[in-house]
Amino acid sequence: MLESLQYLRAIGSLLVVGVHLEPPLQRLGLEAPWLYAGAFGVDIFFVLSGFLILVTTYRKTDYTAEFYRKRWLRIVPLYWMITTVVLILLLATPQLVKSGSLDTWHVISSYLFLPSPHPVLGSLEPLFVPGWTMNYEVFYFVTWGLILFLPQKARAPAFGALIVGLVTLGTLVKSGNPLLVFYTSPLMLEFVFGLLLGIWYKEGAPLPRPLGWVLIGLGLLALLSAAHTTPWVRVFQRGLPAMMLLAGAITLERARPVRRIGVFALLGDASYSTYLTHSIILSAVGQVFARLPLTSPAVAGITYGVTGVAAAIAGSIVFHKVVERRLLKLMRDKPAGATSAARTKVAQEVSE
Repeated sequence: MLESLQYLRAIGSLLVVGVHLEPPLQRLGLEAPWLYAGAFGVDIFFVLSGFLILVTTYRKTDYTAEFYRKRWLRIVPLYWMITTVVLILLLATPQLVKSGSLDTWHVISSYLFLPSPHPVLGSLEPLFVPGWTMNYEVFYFVTWGLILFLPQKARAPAFGALIVGLVTLGTLVKSGNPLLVFYTSPLMLEFVFGLLLGIWYKEGAPLPRPLGWVLIGLGLLALLSAAHTTPWVRVFQRGLPAMMLLAGAITLERARPVRRIGVFALLGDASYSTYLTHSIILSAVGQVFARLPLTSPAVAGITYGVTGVAAAIAGSIVFHKVVERRLLKLMRDKPAGATSAARTKVAQEVSE
């Protein structure tokens, strides 16, 4: 994988961690609404997903079954594991799950990656609340697997036409049906942005390296100044700048290899583990701080913020190394005496 994309994964995951600092900080008496600016980490991941799926399946034929197998192994077991942890916490210690309430269909739909109204929050979020983004990702992967039956030249246009058609339907037809509301959101256009970048990367001419820095600078400025209001506004204020950021990073790396920075590469590798574990870790640390005799909300908030982020990063790396990597290797059923090349391939697949 391109090193710059690993760094974007790392940055995106840390931004999402920052977003989920806000609720515990509020319970400690400190308001920090500026943390919600980090929500554009999600937009980075959506665009990045579109890019990676096109690039990793480019010109591959008879690949749908293998594509589904790899995506299932990469996503589902770990996601179900975390969802089960949340369910157990909800059943055993409901007072600790601030945003939880037991609803049978909501639990079932959470395991099936289907949008369903949250029994407490009312929004279309699963039992594991950050998993709403994964509901989009799974829809995208399932759809792209079917698209792979088409010739290479027809794949991106077919997917783009499908997404644009769904978004148009959602704009013209107002409905309270959760499935229609969710799967006609303009946010899905961000996957198309990633596909367009993938086509340019595979078939287009490289851009001058200085232009890469310009794209990154403009993308960052636009992202930092964005004010999230509606999905349509988000697509233009965050989706397009995220596309610019990714295009700039790719431009730099096409012109000259990007130096590998170990800590960012590791955080990029562990980004899925960060996504899965950070909210639970932040909540646990917040529960501890809520019981400490800290009289100043500012001191409590700053101390919690530093401790919570450090714990989330450390916990996600441990989860990545101890659980994620081992589970993936186990489920891929690699023989004990695998060659170095085979082990390298496993490592590459883990990072996809």
